[in-house]
Amino acid sequence: MQRKFYSPITARCLALFLFFTAVISSVNAQQFLTKIDGWNAYVHLPAEYNDSVTKTYPVIIFIPGIGEVGTDPAKLIQNGPGYFLASGANMEFMVNGKLEKPIVISIQPIDAWAPNPYTINTKIDSIVARWRCDPRRINGTGLSMGGQTWQNYVNTGNSILTNRLASILSMSAPAPDNGVSNMKNFVLAGGKWWGFEGTNDYRGMDQIRDVMNANIPGSARYYKYTGGHCCWNTWYNPTWKENGENIYTWMLKQIRPAGANNAPQVDAGDDMQLGTTLPTITLTGIANDPDGNEINFNWRKISGPASGTIVSPNAIQTNITGLITGIYEFEFAVTDVLGAVSRDTITVNDGAVVLPVTLTGFTATEKNGQVLLQWTTSTENNSSHFEIEKMTGSNAFAKTAAITARGGSQENRYLFTDTDPVAGINYYRLKIIDKDGSFVYSDIATVNVKRNSKSALNIISVLAKDNLIALQVDGTEMKSAQLIIADVQGRVMHSSIVNINKGINQISRPVNLGKSVYYVNITAGVEKISKVVLVE
Repeated sequence: MQRKFYSPITARCLALFLFFTAVISSVNAQQFLTKIDGWNAYVHLPAEYNDSVTKTYPVIIFIPGIGEVGTDPAKLIQNGPGYFLASGANMEFMVNGKLEKPIVISIQPIDAWAPNPYTINTKIDSIVARWRCDPRRINGTGLSMGGQTWQNYVNTGNSILTNRLASILSMSAPAPDNGVSNMKNFVLAGGKWWGFEGTNDYRGMDQIRDVMNANIPGSARYYKYTGGHCCWNTWYNPTWKENGENIYTWMLKQIRPAGANNAPQVDAGDDMQLGTTLPTITLTGIANDPDGNEINFNWRKISGPASGTIVSPNAIQTNITGLITGIYEFEFAVTDVLGAVSRDTITVNDGAVVLPVTLTGFTATEKNGQVLLQWTTSTENNSSHFEIEKMTGSNAFAKTAAITARGGSQENRYLFTDTDPVAGINYYRLKIIDKDGSFVYSDIATVNVKRNSKSALNIISVLAKDNLIALQVDGTEMKSAQLIIADVQGRVMHSSIVNINKGINQISRPVNLGKSVYYVNITAGVEKISKVVLVE
């Protein structure tokens, strides 16, 4: 075999060449291509990201203009932070004496118009779930359509969206769809804004500055450059500065006020009365964070027999195994990433309580826009009273009225009228309370009250097939709503947040439902609509 020999000088040159080639390859690999809910995305993580599993980082999310949308990822890094990352910028900045290393993500919408704010919110949800983002330091930036997308995001009037971003840096962006005046909601929620606009490409961005600064002086910044609808990489270049500051150091200074964080909303579920002792039960909580922050779950037993193992204490749904006869109380705690915590409890009477009443019938009937509840008992031993409970907009039952029990072994008939039902399916149950304070629940009675013609929501159709449930929902306005699927006993089989747009909405969710009747509920504010679906 023939051997090759290199002179010392040639060897040194070759070593240097290989060294610089490795360095350049490393620099160009600072961001990687992935998908975020079907959209192309280039993601840059700080070099130290894997050194710690607890540290969170500020995040900068870039949305390009209309010319760079689609499915070609090369277009995504023609402008913006991704272009400079691909060119070797390390995206590390000294801010207030501290070296900041942000997560930088460029996402590529597939369609040629500004994405829906709720679509963008799901992208942020995915980003926060996948990478360790500081929820108080989420910054949105974009050019043209991308800048308008962020302005629309905080301009809907929905506090979940308005309260989420620390700042927006917008270049050559059209006015937000809901009007410039609504930008005051963003600044009053603690947000900051910096706009760039050309002398030959007037978009009225100075009006945004004026509205925001009129509410909180210094909250908005405006840069007017000579030129038209172009040249954005001039200002995305980390070396560009105005008054000693570039756009990245400005964004990395922004932190949402701690006072803006709201505690999660939590419901441990309805108290359970089991006629016979069951060794295993399932608990399913409902939880939501109004600020859109990531949340964590924890179940614990706070009273009851020593037996009972919580199988999945950190999941929203868990089995409890090894139960014996007795009365248990479990706590469901939900904590957001900023430390705010909410708790709710559920009591489980596992075959330990003797029924005080024999209930032979419980019905709900709609009449002239009101609901007539009727129930009949055959015996009432030591019974105290009945509490009528109605499911509220938060999908939890609440006491509506109380009626004294008549007692005795004769047949007793009771009536109650709900004068204020909601449009759609209404849910009722009886809490039957004994004189010693023990109680049981009746089955749930339902009645469909005719929909008000002024309602902003309507479920057109529901189809359940192959572990998938699909809905057609008609909306008169854009809003966020909660979808809950429950069985006839009121047990929650699925819960999620859905985004309703104006017009016909196609919504589908993977749900494994057995053969039975289920209630599909959509709640948005005080409005609740329901539809029954039969799974065969």
